[in-house]
Amino acid sequence: MKVSGGESSVLNLYAIREQESKPGLRPGTIAGLKHDTVEISPTGRQLAEGAIKHHVGKIFVSAQIDESLNRLLEGKSQEVSDAVHTIIGSNLLPGGSVSDEGERAALREAGLAQAQYVADRYMSGGESSELMAVMNQIAVIGAKGTVDSATGSVSYKMPPSRPVGAPEDYVDINELMKRFEPDTYKKLNEAVTGSGDWGSILFSFVKKIPQNEQWVSKYREETKQLMHELKTTKLDNRFAGANTSDMASFLLDINRKLEQTPLAKTDALMRNMDNFARIFGHRA
Repeated sequence: MKVSGGESSVLNLYAIREQESKPGLRPGTIAGLKHDTVEISPTGRQLAEGAIKHHVGKIFVSAQIDESLNRLLEGKSQEVSDAVHTIIGSNLLPGGSVSDEGERAALREAGLAQAQYVADRYMSGGESSELMAVMNQIAVIGAKGTVDSATGSVSYKMPPSRPVGAPEDYVDINELMKRFEPDTYKKLNEAVTGSGDWGSILFSFVKKIPQNEQWVSKYREETKQLMHELKTTKLDNRFAGANTSDMASFLLDINRKLEQTPLAKTDALMRNMDNFARIFGHRA
């Protein structure tokens, strides 16, 4: 993603030369000058650390998964919502910051254990099993992610979105175009982002569909197969069955299971577990 500011980033050499003759701040000390100091106690540091909370962003996977998560998290505390979306973004679908497959697998497995902790302690009735079914689907998507060896970025194949209430055989026109006319799809995106005539491009493609019925049948076949894999694939998890009775017991059990199957690198996993605990106000 490219981000550009409103002002030019080109250095103005004339402005720099002019500033050199003006008074400015310089690092250093003045003999005999004393400064007041403030010492923050350990208790104060902890209070300050917890005073600022950042609510995490949400990753859109599909309309169905988004609807399920919104329904399951409705009425739940902000901590529960933050925990679920943090698990998705940091564990199940991590970005380029974690390109090593071994670390990604450990984070994914820890994420499912964290999701089980949330399900056991904050969900009731059928909510618990439904949350885990959704999180398992997302984990399967994460397990199939591919890493760009040049950039380290990770890409995931998301399932086609079907609007809530739409029939099972619903066809997403955008996905159909992406699958069978990628060049047209590229032109459509360029027209949308450049405020071009994207409507005529989309309409022209729609007119081709009746003469290419194999597109629709192939799309539905592939979508059905993908959804079957997401719902039935069972992932290995070294952290399965971790004690979820309370956070301290949960963290202790995760460490115990990790000792049984040690990792070459554990820094990312340890930070991740610590961040998860902090969402619920637990500090080791």
